[in-house]
Amino acid sequence: MAIVFTETRKLPGLRSIKIIGTLAFSGNYATGGEVPTGIAKPGTTKDPIRVDFAGRGTHDYKYDATTGKVLVYLGGVQHAAAAYAAAVTGDAVTMELEYPKLG
Repeated sequence: MAIVFTETRKLPGLRSIKIIGTLAFSGNYATGGEVPTGIAKPGTTKDPIRVDFAGRGTHDYKYDATTGKVLVYLGGVQHAAAAYAAAVTGDAVTMELEYPKLG
């Protein structure tokens, strides 16, 4: 278990529901990213229609909609398949997922 999502807020909208939480990184990064644990879809079976990340560190985080994995990049290059860099494990990363209602 290398990426853990902890929900901090749920914001219902007219046609969608946003879930906001933090990501905690530990262990080793796998090439191609990893699926975060702890994400519970809010009353839908559909995948998120939008995913955003906000981190304070030097690394960038992206979401692969096809696989549901979080990818980690530094300067446009994917993180190596090894232990997470200290800049990643020490970063305060917020993840926002938006799901459609009634699906």
